[in-house]
Amino acid sequence: MTDEEIIDVKPVRIGVCGVGRIGRLHAENVAKSIERAELVAVADPIKSLVRQVAQAFAVHSYTKPSEMMKKERLDAVIIATPTPTHAEVVEAASDSHLPVLLEKPIALTMKDADRIVSVVKRSGIKFQLGFNRRWDPGYSKAEGMIAKGDIGKPLVIKTCARDPQPPPDEYIRTSGGIFVDECIHDFDVALWLMKSAVKQVWATGTTLVYPQFSKYGDYDNAVAILHFSNKGLGIIEGSRTSAYGYDLRTEVLGDQGQVRIDNWKEDSTRLWTKKGTLDDQYPWFMKRFAEAYKREVDGFCDYVAKDEKSPVSVEEGREVLRVALAARESARSKVAIELKTDRAST
Repeated sequence: MTDEEIIDVKPVRIGVCGVGRIGRLHAENVAKSIERAELVAVADPIKSLVRQVAQAFAVHSYTKPSEMMKKERLDAVIIATPTPTHAEVVEAASDSHLPVLLEKPIALTMKDADRIVSVVKRSGIKFQLGFNRRWDPGYSKAEGMIAKGDIGKPLVIKTCARDPQPPPDEYIRTSGGIFVDECIHDFDVALWLMKSAVKQVWATGTTLVYPQFSKYGDYDNAVAILHFSNKGLGIIEGSRTSAYGYDLRTEVLGDQGQVRIDNWKEDSTRLWTKKGTLDDQYPWFMKRFAEAYKREVDGFCDYVAKDEKSPVSVEEGREVLRVALAARESARSKVAIELKTDRAST
């Protein structure tokens, strides 16, 4: 959207549902996006938290998203509530005819994902899924290069996502596991950049450093191998044990070249001495993708204000979850999982 177009469009009045780590970040970005958006209210069942966030941004607070949607004059909502509640909150948004930006993953089960797809299709509300890497300048540039044919036909994609520390036990218990939680971004990137559906998934996982993962049937290190319908391959690596800091890389090999998105930091200064090279750790995802999260909110506002195709559709979110769940099933069963063509995702 151009500056002239922004002037002609009224700011989108947004309510944020769920104000944990990501929800608060969305609220902050909405509040700062003065030309495109206006933060009207926030909702979260934790009273002390929602009041604190509401006071920080001088907006109204609610403990129930549905109450906020009914009482406030909103143009759209951002949903960053715990994943098991997504379907319920999306239904509330559809009842109020409000466009939705829903944080990843779409759901933890295919049943809930199908419920959300059905609600969106039946109601006709605008829906965008929150895969923030698509809005990162580097990933967006790489996708454009692939689309233009700069590397020829994509053959193999490799992604590496290594977190510097494990999440809290309670988060591990309800997250859906490393494939559905951490690697969900990588599965999305793989489908997005390879421009092909996945027909087979083989995965494995292990717990090597943090025994609490085993308690919940999860892993602190995992790998998935993807076979795409176009005969391409994908190698997805996820880790919670990166002692040297956040490590996030993606590369796509084509028959005419390669494109790579490397680790990023705003300070490129390095120190060399007789003892060797000293370099700071790369920033974790909140800082690494700060610009992407801002662009995601701006993109959502443009989508709401104009008659455009969803930047990340509900069907795409469902298909990514289907691949992630297949990876989890493969790791547990120790066999490859075949993914048949799914009409619901097309």
